[in-house]
Amino acid sequence: MTYARMSKAISAYATTNAMVPPVVAVVRLYEKAMVHLHLARDAARDRKFDKHFNEIRRATAIFVGLDGVLDDKLGGDVATTLHAFYRSVIAQAGLAAARRDPVAATEAIIRQVSFMLTTWRSIAAERGVGSDTRGASAKEPHASALRTQTDHAQLRVSG
Repeated sequence: MTYARMSKAISAYATTNAMVPPVVAVVRLYEKAMVHLHLARDAARDRKFDKHFNEIRRATAIFVGLDGVLDDKLGGDVATTLHAFYRSVIAQAGLAAARRDPVAATEAIIRQVSFMLTTWRSIAAERGVGSDTRGASAKEPHASALRTQTDHAQLRVSG
């Protein structure tokens, strides 16, 4: 991805929508990433590697954006954990097409992201906004709302 495209993608994530709670924005971004990962897996299965690459790139852009907005000072250990997760997923996604079985490699990423999506949905439900996330359209303009609104590393799971 060129610098201009990456900058544009990150800029899109920096757009805020005051009507969407931060945790909802995070859930919607994960949902959108899952759509791209499923499309990438299906493309690899159909041996359409150019489409696989493009869908992986789109999912990766979401994780780059999420990683880029983490607030280390406010997020503490949660931010550190999320940084590690995003960087791991990004690295795996970048190598998926080169694997002997790109379908299995993409499915492994889907399982990891699915686990985190379930976690974020649980956090949303605990905060009373769970019903606003499940089934929400990831294509709506507010799906890319982040930065000041979604310093999602602040969203601590209370035990």
